[in-house]
Amino acid sequence: MIKISMIFPGHGLQNINFLKKIYKNNNIFKKTFSKASNILNYNLWENFLKNKYCKNEYFSQLEIFTISISLYKLWKKKIGIRPYVMTGHSLGQYSALVCSGVLNFSDALKIISYRQKLMRNKIGKMYAIIGLNKKIVKNICKDFGKKKVFIACINSNNQIIVTGKKKYLKKIANEFKKNGSKKIIHLPMKHMCHCPLMKNIKDNMLNKFYKINFNRPKNFVIDSTLVKFLNKPKKIKYALFNQICKTVYWNETIDLLLSKKIKYFLEMNTGNFLTKLSDKKKKYYPLKANQIFI
Repeated sequence: MIKISMIFPGHGLQNINFLKKIYKNNNIFKKTFSKASNILNYNLWENFLKNKYCKNEYFSQLEIFTISISLYKLWKKKIGIRPYVMTGHSLGQYSALVCSGVLNFSDALKIISYRQKLMRNKIGKMYAIIGLNKKIVKNICKDFGKKKVFIACINSNNQIIVTGKKKYLKKIANEFKKNGSKKIIHLPMKHMCHCPLMKNIKDNMLNKFYKINFNRPKNFVIDSTLVKFLNKPKKIKYALFNQICKTVYWNETIDLLLSKKIKYFLEMNTGNFLTKLSDKKKKYYPLKANQIFI
């Protein structure tokens, strides 16, 4: 049996031309965006077209989530094979849980919408540190002082995302350079994420999570902050609730998938942001949505 891992992005580049074409030619996309628009009480597709970030190929959390769900529905209709395992990077975990039957689309969209509104007030910066390993980055953050700069995501052996308040990120960037970082990239997000400074946002989300039902997944699910296979609804709910304050261990999640002899990775994205992150390309085969659906 061919084991396919379906992975879902939380941010990153999208292929806009592909997205417009697939939206035009597939009712599944139109219906999914229409359903999202009805839930949110505004036209999500029109909002995307008017968004200034559209020119830079960056999308809001709600748009990325809706794109991922639309692509999965299209996969079910055209291919029909249920993946062996699903997992998501950051916000992508919500998409993975909807597609695995743990959450329904409406509930997930409402949580994400509320989460996005709360995060607008959590102003900060996020940098991608290229060329330094996890231990060095962790020590620099630790030496810089408590509750100032944190590791948000460990994307690969070569790329680590740090986050914190603006004034601290600007200062610590020089420390990364001094210690041999090949490149430091200022990410376009204007907020912090995946660090203890998000605790008040997590606490504000408690009522939303309390009211929502979580089901047992229809396939294996990996939580990328715990790097564990989860199948019990309560544990999945607890992990997702705490996710916003926890580091995303994407590199370790890929290692876990490879340890289970899973070699085919399909990204539910109009690009291949996640499959390009890893430096383990020789060990797996990335499947591209734009090659499957058009």
